[in-house]
Order: sequence, then C-alpha cells, then structure tokens
Amino acid sequence: MSIRLLFSMLSLTVLLTFSACDDRDGEDTVEQQAIRNQSKAYEKAFNQGNAAAIANLWAEDAMYTDLETGVQLKGRKAIHEDFEVTFEKNRNSNIEIYVNSIEILAKNKAVEMGTAAVSRDDQESILTAYKAFYENQKGDWLLTEVREVEYELPTSNYENLKKLGWLVGEWVDEDEDTKIITKFEWNDNHNYLTQLFTVTTEGQIIQEGKQIIAWDPAIETIRSWIFDSDGGFGEGTWLNEHDTWTVETSFTLSDGRLASAINTYTKVGDNSYTWESTGREVAGEMLPSIGPVIVEKIIK
Repeated sequence: MSIRLLFSMLSLTVLLTFSACDDRDGEDTVEQQAIRNQSKAYEKAFNQGNAAAIANLWAEDAMYTDLETGVQLKGRKAIHEDFEVTFEKNRNSNIEIYVNSIEILAKNKAVEMGTAAVSRDDQESILTAYKAFYENQKGDWLLTEVREVEYELPTSNYENLKKLGWLVGEWVDEDEDTKIITKFEWNDNHNYLTQLFTVTTEGQIIQEGKQIIAWDPAIETIRSWIFDSDGGFGEGTWLNEHDTWTVETSFTLSDGRLASAINTYTKVGDNSYTWESTGREVAGEMLPSIGPVIVEKIIK
C-alpha cells in the first residue's frame, strides 16, 4: 500500500477538495410557441404602457391579484382598469419576462412558469416568480389566472471565492496502485464550490466523499467542510498567497480519533497543480509529509 493511499484512507489526502433563462430541452410545439408569443406580447404592451393591449390577453372571466395592492381582480374589465391606474402612477414602467417552462395540460389548457423583473422610474427592480394559466378560446391562448410572489435574489459570495474558479472541472492524481478522481463545480449562484472525490485501488472504489468550500462572513475567510464514506468528517481554513493556497485542516476519523494537517495547493498552469501535506498528525502521532505530487486536469 502506498503512503498516499494510507493517508487517503485517513481522509486527509483528499485533493482540494443570476440570470434566469429559458430551459427548453428541445423545440416548442405549436401550442407552446403560441403561448410564448403571448408572453412576448404581454411584455411589449406593458413596456408601452398599453393597458388595453394587456387586457386583451386575458379571458373575460380571468382572475388576477395585484401584487402591489393585494386586491383581487375579477374579469378583463377590472384588470384593464387596474393597469390603467398602474401606468398612470408609473409612467416609466418596464418588465422583462423569462419563461422557464410551458406545459400543455389538456387540449385547450396550459400552464406557464417563469420569472419577471419590473422596474419603475429610478426604483430598484421588483422580482417575481409567476405561474400563468392559459385557456385556448376560439384559437387564442388567453390568460385565465396569474399567481405570483415577490422574491429577492440570493446574495452571492462569488467575489470572495472566484480565485478558486480555476479548480472547476475534473482532476486525477494516480500512482502505480492508487487513483484519485476529484470533480469541482459551482452551485447555481456561485456561493460555494462542491467537490466530489473517489479513491480507487486495483479497480475497486475504497473511499468517496464530498466537500463544500464557502466564504464565512463571520470571520471573513474561506472555509471548507468535508464528509467521507467511512463516516469521518472535518473542516479547513483557507489562506491564499499568489497561486498558492494553504489549508489548515482538522478531522474526526470514524473511530473517534482526531487528526490534522496543513495541505498546500499550488497552481502550476491551467491544467495542473501540485499538492502536498505537512504537519500530519493522528491522535497525537506525527506522520510523514506527503508530496508535492502533481495533479492533472482531465481534458475531455
């Protein structure tokens, strides 16, 4: 057994570990495209301040709750009057609609889900998530009801983490009998990096796990939390100087013993970095240092 394999089994050799969009998987059906066109017509009429054009996109018996006033409106006429008041009060209103999905429920019914951003004069944009119900009446897809809720975009700590962006992708570190594959990826709003790792020997997976790397605003530094398939867990604190990251780690092994190490990651180029581990200790016993070893990016 190689010394690197031994240390990986102790879970300390693990390698460093908004805009809304249209999520169509394929082409729209005729019905979906017709509904999408209605959304575009709604956006155009709203941005022109044309209450009559918006009202014509609703069914005669439609229902809509004004998000600003909380008043439930019943019927096309009431909706028309409400938008007239809205445009009179806010002459420089603008909306951007992002359709996320359109589902045809029956021959003449459909539901559309998405998000919208409404700006008025110099005010900050209001963001909403909506669900719009349509009915095909005499060949026209008309709105019968719209439900929406206001929300705020989640904060992002990307600015504090972007220096680690070069890690995104898959990497491999292997010797004559051990292979470690690790994959890094951002979460949706770039608030943390996720690492998945697998340790293989003789073609058999002997360990796998997950690590989260995030910004800790309380102490204003990058921290990480790791969990492995053996039941061990740990955390680390990250310090950076130029292309080198030093991670002070502490770990609780599955048998309750405590371990620690100082792991160092140095970027060599776009497709490789070196890794080494020093100050390794398990239950008060010092272990030999490891590395530096070269870790290569998997190019697909």
